[in-house]
Amino acid sequence: MEDRTPEMAAPEPVAGGKLVVEIDPKTEIVVDPSVIDEDGYVSLWNAASSTMNADMAKTRALASRFLGFLCKHDCDFVVASSTDAGYLDERFEREDKLLYNWNVDSENVDVVSQHAYVPVEGFKQFLKTKKFNPSTTYSPRRADRVTWFKDQWCVG
Repeated sequence: MEDRTPEMAAPEPVAGGKLVVEIDPKTEIVVDPSVIDEDGYVSLWNAASSTMNADMAKTRALASRFLGFLCKHDCDFVVASSTDAGYLDERFEREDKLLYNWNVDSENVDVVSQHAYVPVEGFKQFLKTKKFNPSTTYSPRRADRVTWFKDQWCVG
């Protein structure tokens, strides 16, 4: 993983305090401001959980789709702390299914998405620009997952 931290402005909350990311008229991602850190970042897990009102199965399914989508589109602004990145790297070396199994019912999704942070504003624009569909299952190739994790994630 490369050492770099992208610069992004903190998002502006909407009425009611929640940040609503409208992908299209039928698709919204809702991020509760309490899960956004002081630098404007949110874990993929918390973004999914906020959107799905903490329903575990639905949260895992959406987080799975976030991971697959971001990987398939070679997103380069996913951030992990050096501790989190080291943990994920070590776990992948022991158990390669961590990156190979992101099915909507896999606990690997929980582990990866809880350690993957994105700047909310960049995430919002990326989802809109690339036309994220929460009902589509995105399945990047195994090699692409490893390359994305090792070369595109930022450590900081």
